[in-house]
Amino acid sequence: MTTIPQHRNLTMRMLPALLTLSLALSASCKREGNKARLPVSAAPAPAKTAPAPAPKPTTSAPTAAPAIAPTATADPIPAPPPGSAFFSGQTEAHRKSTLTPRVSSTVTRVHVRDGDIVKSGQALVTLDTRDFQLRMQQAQAALQAAKVQLDSAKLDWDRSKALLADKAVPQSQFDMADARYKGAQAGVLQAETAVAMGRKALSDATVRAPFNGIIVKRMVNEGEYASVMPATPLVSLEEVDPIDLRIQIPSSELAKITAGDMVRARFPATGQTVEVRLTRVVAAMDPRTRTFPAIAEIPNKDHALRSGLYAEVTLTGQKAPDAAAKVKAGGKPSKPAARASKD
Repeated sequence: MTTIPQHRNLTMRMLPALLTLSLALSASCKREGNKARLPVSAAPAPAKTAPAPAPKPTTSAPTAAPAIAPTATADPIPAPPPGSAFFSGQTEAHRKSTLTPRVSSTVTRVHVRDGDIVKSGQALVTLDTRDFQLRMQQAQAALQAAKVQLDSAKLDWDRSKALLADKAVPQSQFDMADARYKGAQAGVLQAETAVAMGRKALSDATVRAPFNGIIVKRMVNEGEYASVMPATPLVSLEEVDPIDLRIQIPSSELAKITAGDMVRARFPATGQTVEVRLTRVVAAMDPRTRTFPAIAEIPNKDHALRSGLYAEVTLTGQKAPDAAAKVKAGGKPSKPAARASKD
């Protein structure tokens, strides 16, 4: 068992060794700290490659961008001859009319619909005729009564004239018989006029097409009342054979264009190409567009062209032959070309 004096002695002997060990450790820590503060050497940079030599400029001309080929159309307009020009045009109905009734009555039947093709004189709308038939019977009865009065007045006139010749009656009595006779004649004429008006009212109760055309719009139905004043529109009708091509001519080109000049027009909507002549050039200028309208009439028996179609027009300046217009569709003559002169 170790005593306290012995422990102190042991400690005193070990103290120098401990101090030496402590100094050694301290010096070692300072060396490690200096190493930690040294900069870290950078990683070796990769070897630089020599830059590629720049291409030497060539003396050849720069390559042009490839041109975009124009899209071919199915029916292109041929290049206009020298002195010709392109204009815009639009088709319109040769004639158009909004039909209204001539007598006031109830609509009993509408015979057409939108888009129907009708002939001149064809029935379009029928009105109720019962009232007109009664008036017609009344007028015919009045005519019969007027004829009876005329026969009676004629007998009195003949009798009075014979007595006047024998000087059996005074002149005043004959004058009265003559006046009654002339009044009866006027009464018959008036009754005949009433009968004619009744027949006309019956005829007017059926509204008919004034010309060949197409029903553009139907505006009434059965059961509606159609009046004369204010006028009730019944149907709208357009004539499209022939159809008019209205071309806008600038004032600077007016002196070069006269009626009879040839016109070549292409309708993109239908692909048709039309060759026709100008029928007239309107001398009045549109103040808004500063253009003069020129009209060409195009045969359109198959109704392939409708009003409102845009047209690309070429005025060639050539006079048209005496033959009618030529119409081509897809390079082949269409039905309207039957009346056209051959190329």
